[in-house]
Amino acid sequence: MTCTEKLSKAVNTLGGLYDLFDTAMAAFPAACAKQCADCCTCNVTATGLEIAYIHDRLDGCALDDIRVRLDRAGQTRRYRPFQTTNGFALACMEGRDADEEENDPSWGTCPLLDDGICTIYPVRPLGCRVMMSTTPCGQTGQADMPFLALTITTVFMQFVEHLDAGGVYGNFLDLLEHPGADALDCNGLPGIYNIPGTAQNLKIPALMIPPGHVEKTRNLVQSLGALIRKNDRPLT
Repeated sequence: MTCTEKLSKAVNTLGGLYDLFDTAMAAFPAACAKQCADCCTCNVTATGLEIAYIHDRLDGCALDDIRVRLDRAGQTRRYRPFQTTNGFALACMEGRDADEEENDPSWGTCPLLDDGICTIYPVRPLGCRVMMSTTPCGQTGQADMPFLALTITTVFMQFVEHLDAGGVYGNFLDLLEHPGADALDCNGLPGIYNIPGTAQNLKIPALMIPPGHVEKTRNLVQSLGALIRKNDRPLT
């Protein structure tokens, strides 16, 4: 299989993960509505493969619009993660303290919004998709997410990272606006690994599922594992 074929297969698998996520989260009625963008800050994270997915799914005009919006925003202060989701799981397994990371929503909204509406909604990364609340955030000042929904979103974050193990993880906008973002190969984004504030994606060391949610998520985990195996990325 060529590099192009491998990347295409991984991108398609990622699309399958997104579809499965939408199905799983349909069990939790959300208060989120059109033009509700309280969670749409400049601090969302993504993997390099998710950037490849966006470039694969959007046409030239849409990609040009993204570049214009990013150039116009000129944001420099954003959340830049020290470690990935699976990196956090590994730290917990090894008894290490997780690094403290600064993340302030007041740093700004996402420049890809247009009057509160996401201009890339169908291809947005998982870091955006996991944002949900059962009550309007604007009323309480915070999201209200059921504990089981939080577990499910965490598991999906782990699997999406696993799919791009060895690739890059960082601020969504940082990765999207990087000069190498439109030159994709088997690794997703050549040259992007030198961006400050990024981390390397890891395979799943252990799923972060509370004991009380193991049975409730068993079928979902099996479905995710089957998707990953089809992409020749077996869990280890």
